[in-house]
Amino acid sequence: MEYRIRSGDTLSGIAAKFSVGLTELTEANTHIVSPEAVFPNELLHIPSPAPPGDAVSWVRPAVVTYVVQHGDTMISIAAAHNMTLAALEAANPQVTNPNQIQVGQVLNLVPGSTPPPTTTPTSGAIPVTAVTYARYTGTGNVTSWTKRACHIMDLPHANWVRGYKVLCARESSGQPNAINDYDSNAWGPLQSDGYPLHCSRGVAQCTPDTFATYHEAETSEDIYNPVANIAASMHYVMVTYGVAPDGSDLAALVQQADPTRPPHGY
Repeated sequence: MEYRIRSGDTLSGIAAKFSVGLTELTEANTHIVSPEAVFPNELLHIPSPAPPGDAVSWVRPAVVTYVVQHGDTMISIAAAHNMTLAALEAANPQVTNPNQIQVGQVLNLVPGSTPPPTTTPTSGAIPVTAVTYARYTGTGNVTSWTKRACHIMDLPHANWVRGYKVLCARESSGQPNAINDYDSNAWGPLQSDGYPLHCSRGVAQCTPDTFATYHEAETSEDIYNPVANIAASMHYVMVTYGVAPDGSDLAALVQQADPTRPPHGY
């Protein structure tokens, strides 16, 4: 769950309030540079309390997945991964018609485990009118914010961090309060931050429309919150460009995240 810091709060007090250890709370919020310095309105992730020592904990099985691309068929995917068609079908009981798979659909390549849910624009979507515009006053950097977004989305972070350090440097110089008020998106009624509705905002430069559509559940509804902004951007590129959940093809599919190619809007 998420908790927004209030005036007078301390990390130790928050830890006690939610019955979690201070160490666990600190480790779950890598954007907090100094536990002694927290700020009102900063968003914290509250980890679940540790189970009792004799409790049985579920362990996630190893999962290898593939995101369906244009032109793919179940037969071609099976062949490309040295699998039989029968094995691929057995690993994906959610595919009711093997002759009809969709671009962006996530297929499991490990028989016997459950694939992650397909990322869709509606998983955490909010109305654009629910987007807020309070400037970010917290701490952290693109690396810590991206790691936090990946933790919330239950994704491995290495490739996403690598790509978003490039993308965010190009989009906003890594600044969570950056605003683009001069391109074709800069129109619409003025919002509470004094800028037109459709301006690109934040560290990954999401427009409010994109931010609302691809908003990730359990993140802030404030567009300047860097974790929420990056999470929405990640969600957007997975759906729009078919980027794999582990981000392994991020640089290949999104030029703005590729340091070997010139900048290119996304």
